[in-house]
Amino acid sequence: MYTRADMRFRTGPPARVAAAIAVLAMTACPLVSLAATAEEARAFSERAAAHIKAVEEAKAFADFTRPDGGFVDGELYVFCYDRKGMNMAHGGNRSFVGRNLLHIKDPDGIEPNALIVKMGFEHERGWVDFKWPNPVTKRIENKSAYVIHTNDVVCGVGYYKG
Repeated sequence: MYTRADMRFRTGPPARVAAAIAVLAMTACPLVSLAATAEEARAFSERAAAHIKAVEEAKAFADFTRPDGGFVDGELYVFCYDRKGMNMAHGGNRSFVGRNLLHIKDPDGIEPNALIVKMGFEHERGWVDFKWPNPVTKRIENKSAYVIHTNDVVCGVGYYKG
């Protein structure tokens, strides 16, 4: 059992400094841990490709697009395009599904979806860099997506480089 004197000692200057450091550490670390990594994006993309093979495209696309489908996690989400640039699934913005987004340009005039389709259909898999709106921060940020050609589509998952 602690007395009032013990409690005063524990809340003295050294304890206050330690508490301040702990609060700073707790506020800084979650910000870092919220950002996805390249490894997480690649693993998420691999899991999406396996899901397509396991349940077929129609069910997989529905799962990828639904927020509760198991393929949306903060800034990580799955997107899929056919060879012509038709969006088949999009966990970040369901209004994209069924639209041809091949020639959408990022702020630098780059057509990221054309690069994604080209990477997947010509090289089977790989990384594509571009700028895209972050659904968490609502800002346009540098993004790198790992894409995989699976069946008749290219699907990918990207992470924001900050």
